[in-house]
Amino acid sequence: METFAMDSPSTAADEDLDARLGVITAKERFPSGEVSVDRAIGDLLVIVRDLLGLQVAFVSEFVDGARVFRHIQSIDSALQIRPGDSAPLEHTICQRILDGRLPNVVQSITDVREEQGLPDAFDGMGTHIGVPVLRADGTVYGMLCAFNAEGESLLDERDLRRLELAASTAARLLARADGREFSDPALA
Repeated sequence: METFAMDSPSTAADEDLDARLGVITAKERFPSGEVSVDRAIGDLLVIVRDLLGLQVAFVSEFVDGARVFRHIQSIDSALQIRPGDSAPLEHTICQRILDGRLPNVVQSITDVREEQGLPDAFDGMGTHIGVPVLRADGTVYGMLCAFNAEGESLLDERDLRRLELAASTAARLLARADGREFSDPALA
């Protein structure tokens, strides 16, 4: 197992966070009892959420035309999102990012909800950032996303690169959990 920090931080708070946390990658199988993939992805999502300054981070899987939440980290336990919850993919921000109807970073979902035909449940939602989680063969497993249930955060290209790196790490962890090898040229 190898740890590494993401991009160089731009603030003292980021430096302190980076000093305390790292991103876990799985280059070899985990020895029995060393660390669970669920825990590793959970830790990864906490890092993502904290680095981006957002309330929720999650990894979803696309299954039979639905987005299924697999791993979620939230600072607000009142949010009613649980692993296993799902929605038709066409009713999700994830699908709109994948097909190019929305960019990877949206500062205010509320501002685009109606024009995008998103359900009323997205009304009041603030910033959202998302990238695909790709399997080694290039197919889409799902998405790694983070958002504010309300309120906006200013995210930029650097934040998007951090999320892409985290999505690659999540893909590697998921592949290892399934006993498959994962070769990502971006990380080689």
